[in-house]
Amino acid sequence: MKYRLGLIAKDIKNSVNPYVYDTYGKDLGEEVEFEIRNIPEEQLEAELEKTRTDWQGYHITMPYKIVAMKYMDELDESAVKCGSVNTVVVKDGKLIGYNTDGWGLVRCLKNNGVETEGKRIVMLGAGGVGSSIAYNLFINNPAHVDVVNIYLKQAQDLCERYEGFDAYPLDYDTLVKLCRDADIFINASVMGQIGYDEFSDFTFLDVMGKDGVVFDVNYSNPDSLLVPEARKRGMRAWNGRGMTASQAIGACRLWFGREPSLEAYKGILSHFEEIDKKQ
Repeated sequence: MKYRLGLIAKDIKNSVNPYVYDTYGKDLGEEVEFEIRNIPEEQLEAELEKTRTDWQGYHITMPYKIVAMKYMDELDESAVKCGSVNTVVVKDGKLIGYNTDGWGLVRCLKNNGVETEGKRIVMLGAGGVGSSIAYNLFINNPAHVDVVNIYLKQAQDLCERYEGFDAYPLDYDTLVKLCRDADIFINASVMGQIGYDEFSDFTFLDVMGKDGVVFDVNYSNPDSLLVPEARKRGMRAWNGRGMTASQAIGACRLWFGREPSLEAYKGILSHFEEIDKKQ
C-alpha cells in the first residue's frame, strides 16, 4: 500500500517533511508519497474536503492550525488541550485532528537525554506552538515554567490553565532574571525567524544552570543566532528540525500504527547536522 501524506500550508518553501517521511517510510517498509499544498485562506475549507479522499494523513501548519479545528469531524484530547490541530488522520473519509507539536519537542529532548520532569523551564512565546508545548510540559511534571511573551495577556491566559506556570512581559532584564539557574530555555516565538527581530542580547544564556539546555522551535532561518550562541557557551542546543523529526514519530504512530526506529531518527538528525555545516 502506498501512503499518500501531505502538508497544508500557506507559504512553505523549505519544509523538511518530505525527507523525514521518506526516511521513516523506508525504515518501516512502507511506500510514502508526500505532497505540500500551499493554499490561500479562502480555499482552506475546500482543500480540506479534498483530503478526505486524497490522503491517508497529513499535517497542518501556520496559519491554519487553529481555524482548521472547526472542519474536523473529531478532535483528539491533544488537539482540544492544545487549542490547535497539526496532524490529521483520515479514516473512512472522516477527518480526526490531533496535535503532536509539543509532544515532539518533549520527545526530542528525551531522545537527546534531557528530561523535563522536575526542571525549571523558561519559555518565550505563548501562541499556538507555545500552547502545545505548555500542555506537554505540564503533563511531564516540570518543577516550574515561566512564560515570557510580548503580549502579557496572552501569556497570562495560557498560564491560568496550568499549576506552576507564571507569565511575564518580554524584556531582556526579565529574561536574565528568570533564566538565572534555569535548566531549559525554549524559544517558541517568532524571534529569530526570517522577517522578525533577532535576539540582540544573550546575557540570559550566561546565567543559566551549568547544564543548561536551549531549544529553538524555528529552523526556517539558517542565520538565526540562538542555537549557535548557546553552543558557543558549551550548552546543548537544538533547533526545530529535531522537533519536526520527533513529532513525526508521533504522526507515524497515528498513520502507520507503529514508530520508526531510533536509528532512523538519529540518521535524520545527522543529515540535518551536515546541512548546518554547509551553511
